[in-house]
Amino acid sequence: MANITLGICEDIAKSVPVENGVQISYRSVMGVEIPTVTIDTSELQMPYGYMGSNSQLDQAYICFYKAKLVTVQLAEIENSVYRLANAIKKTQSRANALKNIIIPDFEETTKFITDALEEKEREEFSRLKVIKRGKERKKAEQSV
Repeated sequence: MANITLGICEDIAKSVPVENGVQISYRSVMGVEIPTVTIDTSELQMPYGYMGSNSQLDQAYICFYKAKLVTVQLAEIENSVYRLANAIKKTQSRANALKNIIIPDFEETTKFITDALEEKEREEFSRLKVIKRGKERKKAEQSV
């Protein structure tokens, strides 16, 4: 409506200053850096003169100002969700690797070690029996 009533508002648009009040800081949530975006929300002032404008331009400026505030919130939320989703994806792949590769390998190694120890125990038991029989024979031969 502002363009319809005033024509092309290019000259007025050039008088609007560039936004320099956006700051980004980070906080850690479960090891993931999440951005916190803040914007300077000082009192809304129309940077153009009232002589060459009308209420339609004021309304458009206010709507764009509100859109800027919502865009800042959206940027913070979208970036946070994206980073958390990536962290969850990485964690999920690590959990799958543990479940499907690491744990089965450890179970196989544990079984191998257990079997080897049982085999050594049986060998030792049979060796002790042979030694015991040999001692009993020597004892029997010496007593005869």
